[in-house]
Amino acid sequence: MKVGILYIGIGNYTLLWEDFFKSAEKYLFPNVDKQYFLFTDKELSVSKSVSVYYQKDLGGYNNTLYRFKMFYEHKDDFDKCDYLFFFNGDTLFKRTIHLEELKPSAEDGFLVGLVWHIYRIKDRDSFPYDRNPDSMAYIPYGQGLYYFQGGFNGGRTFEYLQLIEACMRDVEIDYKKGVVAFVNDESHLNKYLLNKKVKIVGTEYGKPEKWFFPVNRKVIFRDKNDFFRTKGLNYDKKPDHTSALVAFLVDFNKYIRAVLRG
Repeated sequence: MKVGILYIGIGNYTLLWEDFFKSAEKYLFPNVDKQYFLFTDKELSVSKSVSVYYQKDLGGYNNTLYRFKMFYEHKDDFDKCDYLFFFNGDTLFKRTIHLEELKPSAEDGFLVGLVWHIYRIKDRDSFPYDRNPDSMAYIPYGQGLYYFQGGFNGGRTFEYLQLIEACMRDVEIDYKKGVVAFVNDESHLNKYLLNKKVKIVGTEYGKPEKWFFPVNRKVIFRDKNDFFRTKGLNYDKKPDHTSALVAFLVDFNKYIRAVLRG
C-alpha cells in the first residue's frame, strides 16, 4: 500500500511546510509507505520521500482555485499511489491517525471529505454553496446534505483523479465566462460531491486552531494570522479580539448542539 500526500506551499506558506512534514511523519499513517508531492515556488531541502514541483505564485486566491489544475498536470506521477490525500498548507497533525480512519471504501465511493460539526446544526439553505446559476459550482437552494471543507479531501487514486479533472474543467469553464465561484475551489468541490457517496470525517480531522471543541482533535488548521505574525510577516486577516470566555461559550454551544443532533 502506497499513499500520496498532496501539499501546496507557495509564498509565505513555505514556512509552514517543515512543521507539516515533521508532524505527518510522526503521526500520519504509521507503517504506511508515504510519498509527498510538494508544489512550491521556493527551493527547499527535502527528504527522498518528497517529490518537488515548481509552481509559480499565481497570486491571492488563485493558488487555491487552480490547485486542481496543479495536481492534474502531474497526474501520471501519482500512478504508483493507491490513495491520494490533499491537506491544506496550514495543517498540523497532533495525534496518530491510522490509514483505516481516512481510507474510503467502495461503500463510500472511494472518496473522503471533511465536514465540520457546525454545519450539522445548520439548515442546508444556509450553507455557503455557490448560488450563482452562471457558475459551474452552482447548487440551488433546497439541495445538498453536507458542506465539505476544502482543507482536506482524498480518495482512491482513480476516483480522486476523476474529482480533480472534473473540478479543474469546471474552474476553466467559469474562467472563460469571467466567473469565480463563491468559495473558490471549495465551491467546486462541493458541487462535485453533491449527492455522491462519500466517507465523511468530522472536525477532529481538521479543527481550526482557535476552536475549543472537539477536544479529541487529531488534526488542526493553524491560525495563519498568529503564525505569520510570529515570523514578522503581515497577513490580510484582522486579529480576533473576541474574549476567550465568549469564544469558549459560543464554541461549546455549537459543539453540544451538533452532538445532540447527531
